[in-house]
Amino acid sequence: MPYAINRRLVLKLAVMGFLALLALVMPASGAMLHDGVVYSGRLQLDIHTPAEEPVRASILQLNLFSSSGGGLKPVVIYAHGGGWVKGDRKRVYSLPKWLNSKGYLLVAIDYRKVPTTTIDGQARDLADAVSWVRTNIRRYGGDPNRIVLMGHSAGAHLVALTAARGMVGQVRGVIPNDVQAYDMVAYAGMRGSLGYPYLDAFGSDPDNWVRWSPVTYARQGSGFPPHLFLHSGSDGARRRALTKGYANLLRSRGARVEVFDGSRYTHGSIANRLGRPGDAATAAIERFLERVTR
Repeated sequence: MPYAINRRLVLKLAVMGFLALLALVMPASGAMLHDGVVYSGRLQLDIHTPAEEPVRASILQLNLFSSSGGGLKPVVIYAHGGGWVKGDRKRVYSLPKWLNSKGYLLVAIDYRKVPTTTIDGQARDLADAVSWVRTNIRRYGGDPNRIVLMGHSAGAHLVALTAARGMVGQVRGVIPNDVQAYDMVAYAGMRGSLGYPYLDAFGSDPDNWVRWSPVTYARQGSGFPPHLFLHSGSDGARRRALTKGYANLLRSRGARVEVFDGSRYTHGSIANRLGRPGDAATAAIERFLERVTR
C-alpha cells in the first residue's frame, strides 16, 4: 500500500515538473483565446487569458494546490459598443493584449441587439454573462470574487445600468467609457430630441427613457460599487455634463467615484487607444483596476 501511494506521489511530482518546465518555455505574454464559449442560449463570450494560463490550470487539476483562490487573476468583463443596435464581442481593440499583460483576464461578451430585444433584454444578457463568469471562471484561472465591469459607448450604458439596478451582484468596480445615456430625460432636454441611435434604442416613450436611465435607480439606491467614468470631447459640454451629473449623484449616495476628463479624445479614440504606452486614459484605468482588485 505505501508503495502504491509513493508511486502516485512520484507520478504527480513528475507531471508537475513537466508542466513547470513547459511553463518556462511558453511565452509569458500574449493572449490565449477561448473563443465562442456559450453562456446563455445562443449568446457567446470570449475569454482572453495569458498564454501560460492553461499550464497553470492543468497543474490545478492535479489538486496539488489549494482551491481557495490563491494565484487566480482578477477578471474584466467587457461590453462592446455599437449604439445598442450593432457590434459584437470581437470589438475589443487592444484590450486583450494590454489587460493580459497587466495580469487580468478579459471576458468579452455578446448581447442581443435592438430591435431583437429591448434594453431590458440587453441588461439581462449582461447579468447572465456575469453570473456565468462567477460560476465558471475558475476553470480558466480567473477569480470570481474579483470582477470588474467595463464597457464602451452602449456597453458603458449597460454596465452602468446593471450596476445601478443591482443585477450583477457584488463586483469590485465599474468602468463606463464614454456614453451620454445616464439620464435620457436630461439628454433629450439638452439636445432637443433623441436622434440616432438613441431613438432606435430607447424609442419615443419618455417612460422608457426613465426606465432605462441609470440615474433612476441611483436616486433611490445605495451600496454601489466604485466607478471610474471616462468621457471624450465629442459633443463637448453636454457629454461632460451628463457624465459628471451621474458621477456626482453616485457620489452623493456614498459610492467611490472618479471621472477621467478625456476632452482631448474623440468617442472612438478613447476606446481604440487603450493599452498604448503613455496613454492617459490607459493609465487612469490601470490605477483604478489595481486599487479595486487588490
